[in-house]
Amino acid sequence: MERLTIQQILDNSSSDVKKNDIEYCLMDCLGKDRVFLHTHKKYLLTFEEQYKFNKYIDKLKESMPLAYVLGSQPFYKHHFIVSPHVLIPRSETEILVEQVIKTGERVYAEKQSVKILDLGAGSGCIGLSIAVDKPEWFVCLSDFKKEITNVIYKNKIKLNVNNCVITVVDWLTAFSQDSFDIIVTNPPYIDKSSCKIEEAVKKFEPSHALYADEYGLSYIKEIIISSKKSLKNNGYLFIENGYDQSKEIEDFLVKNDFKDIEVLLDYNNISRFTKCRHIDG
Repeated sequence: MERLTIQQILDNSSSDVKKNDIEYCLMDCLGKDRVFLHTHKKYLLTFEEQYKFNKYIDKLKESMPLAYVLGSQPFYKHHFIVSPHVLIPRSETEILVEQVIKTGERVYAEKQSVKILDLGAGSGCIGLSIAVDKPEWFVCLSDFKKEITNVIYKNKIKLNVNNCVITVVDWLTAFSQDSFDIIVTNPPYIDKSSCKIEEAVKKFEPSHALYADEYGLSYIKEIIISSKKSLKNNGYLFIENGYDQSKEIEDFLVKNDFKDIEVLLDYNNISRFTKCRHIDG
């Protein structure tokens, strides 16, 4: 195995791999930042560093997303551990975190307590981001497989979060009545027949976190129906959904007696989230 300098690696970078991804792989292998890469270009990688770097590049050439290669993805204010068992956090989902915190602050001002459920939590990026920002709040994170909740637990330890619990459960089936002030969820919402999914997403990200029946709406409808029981009176439901699903979701919410329905936009001004309130009676 030939050892290379940083300069040689950057100069000989393959067109199959983005230069930015190469730099991230180098930073991870060397335990250094980008400044080091550009001020120590004559640095010769050790055998161990070169071996690790070569493995990373081989995976990138197979179109594996960088987050899975490195096992980490930045989101909101932190880096989250990820694995192929969980969806890679997307930057637009940070809007959901901000909106839940904004609403939670109003609830806390009134009640001096807030109980939040991150439903189908995946990596835990939504619920744990909220829990870190608001240590006086209580956050429950749930998903349906132990392999998924293990990732959440690793992130909980990494971020030193003490105001949360993690549970393995299929959607809302195990939660009692009037349990939460806020439920937030980023469920599978892609139509199984959709042709608009990137190849790398189809190949590497978990299908259970992507696809749903009924044109992508089956899980969202199930959550809306079940949340009526699990939400407290005047409790809030936040959903991330597809860009073309807002009208159908709004109609279904009205049919199930939800009020104050709002469609929230992502960074590209696309309808991406739905906020609503459950009022008993």
